[in-house]
Amino acid sequence: MIEITSQIVRRGFQAYTSTGDGGKVEYQLPARVALILASTVLLFFLATFMIEYTFGRVIPTLLMIESPTEAITFEPLATEDPDSSIKGAEPNLKPQPITASFRKSVRLLQSVGGFRGRFRGFAVWLVKSFAINTISGLISFMLPRSLGNIVAIVACAQLSLAWTHIVISEPSPKPWYRRLPPAKTWRVVAVPSAILAICDQVAIFVPVYIAMATGMTDNPANMTPHQKSMLPVKGLALALLGLVLAFVLVIPAKVTLIRVQASLLPDSEETIVPFDRSFGGKVVPEIVGGNGISMRDAWSTFDWASRVRLVKAYAKVFAMQLALATVFTLCLVAQLLMFVGKDFSKLIPDNGEKPN
Repeated sequence: MIEITSQIVRRGFQAYTSTGDGGKVEYQLPARVALILASTVLLFFLATFMIEYTFGRVIPTLLMIESPTEAITFEPLATEDPDSSIKGAEPNLKPQPITASFRKSVRLLQSVGGFRGRFRGFAVWLVKSFAINTISGLISFMLPRSLGNIVAIVACAQLSLAWTHIVISEPSPKPWYRRLPPAKTWRVVAVPSAILAICDQVAIFVPVYIAMATGMTDNPANMTPHQKSMLPVKGLALALLGLVLAFVLVIPAKVTLIRVQASLLPDSEETIVPFDRSFGGKVVPEIVGGNGISMRDAWSTFDWASRVRLVKAYAKVFAMQLALATVFTLCLVAQLLMFVGKDFSKLIPDNGEKPN
C-alpha cells in the first residue's frame, strides 16, 4: 500500500510530457495542489517517525529494564473500636508497571522532559545512525553489505550505550557527547551488540534468499499461471518466517543488549522507571566490586510477564503504523480525486511507464 501511494505521489509532483509531440507538456499539477499533497506527505512521515521512535524504540527500551515491584501488603493497625468496619486491606496488591500502557509511558516521558521527552536521546541516535551508515558504506567496498553493517554496529556500540543511558535515566544538564561512557565499557557491550546485529541480518536475509532461491523474484512474465497463483502463498509464508525469526532471535538479543547496557549506568544516575541493578539478587554490579551481568542473566531475569508485555507493545506499534498508512492513503487518494478529478488517471503508473 505504501509503495503504491509513493508512486502516485511521485508522479503527482512530476510534469508529464507526451512521447510523440516534441515534448509538449500534457499535464502538470497546480502549485496549490502540489503544496497540499506535499504537506500531507510531510505530516505522514512526521507521524510515522513519532510512532517508530517514541513507541517503537523509547518505550520498549524502558519496558526492557523496568523491574517488577514487590507485592504491596498492608498491615492494619490494631484498634479497640468494636464498631470498626475496617478489617484490613486486601493483601498482595501488585501495582501495574508504568510501561504496561502507552498512555502511562507517555505521561512519564512528558513529566520528565515535557513534549520533547518523547524524543529522548534523539541527538545521539541521529549521530549513531549517521555513523553506522557511513562506516557500513565505506566497508561495503571491501565486504558484503550485511557484514559491513555488523562491523559498523559493533564499532558504534558506545553511541548505542550512550543512547540507552540517556533514554532510561533522569534528565541531565550535560550534552549527550559529555555522557559518552568510558572506553573500557566497549568490551562489555561489543559481543551483545554483534549478536543483535547478526540476528537482525539473519531475520532479514534468510527470507530474501529463500525468495530468490524459489524464484519469487523472477520476472512474472516468465512464470507459469500456477507459479503466479502461488506467489501470495509464498509471500505470506516468508512473512511469517521473518516474524518467527524476529521473535526467536531479534527480540531476545535486543532485550539482552539493553539490559547489559542498563547494568553499566553510573551509580550517580537514577532511572526514570524502577530498575533493580542487582537483577533479582543474582548479579553483583561492577560498581560494588562484582563482575557485572552476563548475557544469560540479562535474558533470564527478564520475566515472562515482561516478555508478554513487550510482544504486545510491538504488536500495538505495528497496528498503529498500519492504521496510519491506511488513513494516509485514503486521505491522499481523496485529495487527488478532489483536486484532479477526471485527470486522476494521469497520475497512476501504468506498467512503470509514464502515461501518454
